[in-house]
Amino acid sequence: MRGIVFDIDDTLYCRQDLLVKAAEKVLGVKIDDWREFIRIYYEKSDVNMAGLESGEVTTRETNGWRYNETFRILGLPYKEEDGCIAADVYLELQSHMVLSEDMKKALDAFVADPDTKLAVLTAGESKHQWHKVDMLGLDRWFDRSNIIVTGDIMIPKPDVRLCRIIEEKLSLKPDELWMIGDNYDKDITGALDAGWHSIWINRRGLPAPERRPDIEVLTDDELTEKLIELAKQ
Repeated sequence: MRGIVFDIDDTLYCRQDLLVKAAEKVLGVKIDDWREFIRIYYEKSDVNMAGLESGEVTTRETNGWRYNETFRILGLPYKEEDGCIAADVYLELQSHMVLSEDMKKALDAFVADPDTKLAVLTAGESKHQWHKVDMLGLDRWFDRSNIIVTGDIMIPKPDVRLCRIIEEKLSLKPDELWMIGDNYDKDITGALDAGWHSIWINRRGLPAPERRPDIEVLTDDELTEKLIELAKQ
């Protein structure tokens, strides 16, 4: 028996394109270095995640601040209200998000295996993350009782207690579990500390850390290929 645990954002679906498109639409400019834009935006995301998870700030407020900070650092022309406007446009784009056909096939393969259990571990505001669960139709593959949103329990990633909660829910030992995520500090570090296996989706091509995941991939195609391989094992 084994468990496969997924993050949502930039794991089950890719939100990077949506973030950049929203900024371009609001500012009326073309962002050529999208990797640097995403690097800064995600760096700022880590700064105020605790406030978001605790409910001190809303998703709209924190995303608006992240956008404005990114605009400022990159020297893009913006007005103070542009951050929240971009956050609204991003949310509208998110309302049309779907899982790729390859990701659906990989999840179908796991569900077809009676020796595999699936779970989700995602960070963020409760209402916002559960809305994504519904929009993506994750009930098709994941039992809702096995979907953990940090905003529900006020335990932030990468706290190892989150892994212990999932181990208890799935009745599995640490070495029987795999964490699939894009954020090394939040997803992979927690998995390593818990004694889990892991797949790191390193879309931004960040330098290799000293503590390595079992598998590192750079693209969605590589990810689904590795997931299919894992499903066949």
